[in-house]
Amino acid sequence: MQSLQIRLGLNSLQGGGEAAGAPGALLKSEWKGVGQLFGFNPLTVPVSSRNCVTRAGGPTVHQQSRSRQHRGGYGGHYEGPKRSRDDAVTRKMKSFHEGSDGPPLRVLPIGGLGEIGMNCMLVGNYDRYIMIDAGLMFPDYDDLGIQKVLPDTQFIHRWRDKIEAVIITHGHEDHIGALPWVIPALDPKTPIYATGFTMQLIKRRLKEYNIPAEGRLRTFSMRARFDAGPFEIEPIRVTHSIPDCCGLVLRCADGTIFHTGDWKIDESPVDGNVFDRVALEQLQKEGVTLMMSDSTNVLSPGRTTSEADVAEALMRKIVEAKGRRVITTQFASNVHRLGCVKAAAEVSGRKLVFIGLSLKTYLEAAWRDGQAPFDPAILVKAEDMDAYAPSQLLIVTTGSQAEPRAALNLASMGSSRLLKLHKDDVILYSAKMIPGNETRVMKMMNRIAELGPNLVMGRGENLHTSGHAYRGELEEVLRLVKPQHFLPVHGEFAFLKEHELLGKAQGIRHTAVIKNGEMLGVAPLRNGRVLSSGFSQLGREKLKLMYNDGDKAFGTAADLCIQERMNIALEGLVIASVEVIREETKYLNEDEVYEDKILRDDDDGDELGLQGRVRITTRCLWTDNGKLLESLQRAADVALASSRKDARLPTIERHVSVVLRKVVQKYSNKRPDVIVIATDASDGVVPNRSSPESINNYDQPRNKPQPWKRAADSMSSFSRGAVVGTVEPVDEVTSRSFVAEETSERNKVVISSRVQSETVSAKAQRLSSEGDATQKNERVKAGDGGEISATSSGFSDPEEFESDEESGDSDQEADSVASDGAASSLSQESTEEIEPQKKRQKWRHDETIKLIEVRSTMGDLLVKEGKKRRPSWKDIAASLSESGFERSPEQCSSMWSSLLKKYEAVVEEKRTRDSSVPAPKKEWAYFELMDAVMQKLAKTAGSQDVVIEKAKSKKPKRKSKKPKVDATAAIDSTEVELPDSEDRQTAQ
Repeated sequence: MQSLQIRLGLNSLQGGGEAAGAPGALLKSEWKGVGQLFGFNPLTVPVSSRNCVTRAGGPTVHQQSRSRQHRGGYGGHYEGPKRSRDDAVTRKMKSFHEGSDGPPLRVLPIGGLGEIGMNCMLVGNYDRYIMIDAGLMFPDYDDLGIQKVLPDTQFIHRWRDKIEAVIITHGHEDHIGALPWVIPALDPKTPIYATGFTMQLIKRRLKEYNIPAEGRLRTFSMRARFDAGPFEIEPIRVTHSIPDCCGLVLRCADGTIFHTGDWKIDESPVDGNVFDRVALEQLQKEGVTLMMSDSTNVLSPGRTTSEADVAEALMRKIVEAKGRRVITTQFASNVHRLGCVKAAAEVSGRKLVFIGLSLKTYLEAAWRDGQAPFDPAILVKAEDMDAYAPSQLLIVTTGSQAEPRAALNLASMGSSRLLKLHKDDVILYSAKMIPGNETRVMKMMNRIAELGPNLVMGRGENLHTSGHAYRGELEEVLRLVKPQHFLPVHGEFAFLKEHELLGKAQGIRHTAVIKNGEMLGVAPLRNGRVLSSGFSQLGREKLKLMYNDGDKAFGTAADLCIQERMNIALEGLVIASVEVIREETKYLNEDEVYEDKILRDDDDGDELGLQGRVRITTRCLWTDNGKLLESLQRAADVALASSRKDARLPTIERHVSVVLRKVVQKYSNKRPDVIVIATDASDGVVPNRSSPESINNYDQPRNKPQPWKRAADSMSSFSRGAVVGTVEPVDEVTSRSFVAEETSERNKVVISSRVQSETVSAKAQRLSSEGDATQKNERVKAGDGGEISATSSGFSDPEEFESDEESGDSDQEADSVASDGAASSLSQESTEEIEPQKKRQKWRHDETIKLIEVRSTMGDLLVKEGKKRRPSWKDIAASLSESGFERSPEQCSSMWSSLLKKYEAVVEEKRTRDSSVPAPKKEWAYFELMDAVMQKLAKTAGSQDVVIEKAKSKKPKRKSKKPKVDATAAIDSTEVELPDSEDRQTAQ
């Protein structure tokens, strides 16, 4: 919602009380929701301040306004006071003065004031409006990649219920070019009015954009009055550089408004349709409340040249160029001048050729409306020019404003397929440079001059005349009409101010200059006399420019990133790809990754020295033969090295971005846009892509739930394969408790020194339910030598363990972990490939039995030797190797974790089993062995908790003296390493 804007209106013209003097005074409203929505009490404002206008947020149409019309609340649209289309009491307040009080005639420019082009204006009687023109504006040089600039269609859409008709004055692009975007924003039943020729252009344009509007398009004739919205409209003929141009007289019970459109006074037009002075004289007698007039050429003294004089000059130049090819360029919309060129071609005996689609478009539209000076079928096709001698051709081409794809501009660069310039050519420039196009037009002229053709241009040659009135003509019309109020339109702000001074010099008492978005109120004309002291400012709406970038892209400057385009063009762009390598996050199973993070000391996260690979590229920047890139590369490496090892990816991106921007600024005094994309290097050690197992592991989805998310939130990324289904985390537990709750309340079980963020019962219940779902597929062979087909988690039995898709392929993950040497070389950005890994073998029944026995023995050894040494999975793997079973430490750790999970599930299932339900026929083959081991370990659980709490309360952790924890060894050991050596005790 936009910030609250308050606009004060003038005192009621009918003596209806005093205006509120302080900002924040509000209309008394019976709808209390307005006050509740914007935080004020509307009932505290006196009734006499009703003509004060207040706005909060963007204007919206009240939901009940349309439904009341159908229920007979209004019975349709009416003119005059008390006949507003919206209910001024019950609707939300909008930006501007609305309702039946205040000035009845209102003007709201949406475009065309303070700029050349994009003419679009709302004129209304109370809350009923018509739209005059809907044009576009061509972009400035800093609107990179933009093709068209358009009025605020979002605002038009919000006001669609108020806009009852669209009136088009003529067919130039700055008056009809925005219709493909404006029409969809209006109510589907809003009619569009135009003259016959202009309507042909509108239909063609709407067809190009596939916008259906046939039932809404209506034509009118000069001096034929018709009703549109709250006004009776009378078009009057004015002369311009395009056929069927008109001014508009808008009449209603509260006054008369005269809008001139684009105009000039041509005393001898080539089509014989002269400027209608008689209509203006009648307006003077009738009385005009408000006149709005074109200000484009107010700074040009004198009067414009007649089109007949230009036709004579063109005829002379073409006839004089005997034996040479003649090329003329002009505005394509000037159909009258095309007729003059055709006449010159006939006199000189030349064939007429058009090069440029827009020339044919305007000529065909005039032909369909019956106003074309000749039949387009007589034209020689551009492809057939080679059949004629150059002296027999008269070519009319587009490109007078050096448009990038126009024929003459392409020919000046030698890239036109149809038009090739020669030294003997005569080029007649029958146009003017539009303000803003001077630079590119002069560049085109210079290229043409280098090629050698004779270029004829300049005001002295009389080859062009403007379609907008000069200062002398502006003065004449002001004297003819003698309006009570005068508002200059169509032009830069300096032009508007100068035109206002010209109006005052002609004796007009009330003049004003406003900007786009400012609403102006005008008092009514009664008995030929104005009963007000001038204009009334009724509010302001901050309108947005809309941009078209190609055929589909359309939106605001922010939507199309206009400023970002300019920043990149002026300051440059740096793109950096950062592949982060984290040593502590390897392809381990779920528990190992979880515990590897949790078992680290709390302050390990402050350890610096993040490693990674960085690739940098630049655009629109001076790189000094690669020296800048080298500096950026070194700076990025330093930025990574100074980052915490557990830094999140967004933090890394921001840190590297700031560093790179400062380097460029110091090097070349530029502040480029920097884009840094940080990713984890396959979450640690990249597996060998040539191995099928590693390929499957690498391609696992990363969006599975993470059971360690809350307990290890500081980690920026984890192993892809370490995810095992959804787990509901509980509140934080002591980071070194190593005691997990067992489902039975009689005792507690130490589960391989693992810190968990969930209870064993919840986890076991989940695993058990998954096992029940796949119980039918159990394949267990009991007894010595029995086998259980192994999966990546240790078993392939779906009842006992999760599937490969859910468990993350635990053994596969363990095997995919590279050796310390390989990890070290990877962190140093070595380009050597990791050696192919051995294919994982399935765990056999005897191997599993041996693992459980060795693990139990290692627990006894730990009790006997105490703190002198700690067994690790390397010791267990060595013990298995002595018995003839070759397994890696990682495989042993993964298998033991899988056994623990299954044991927890079986314990939970036994506890929750109904006594009336018979026990399953097949028991887990390893339950008795595991139960013996866990019962043995459970005896030390209580003493271990006491030792931990004592150490925590006695000695705080010290970052500088804190010993490192071997995460791999600590995961399944029952010993706790405490901060101080005198407090370090064993768990058994």
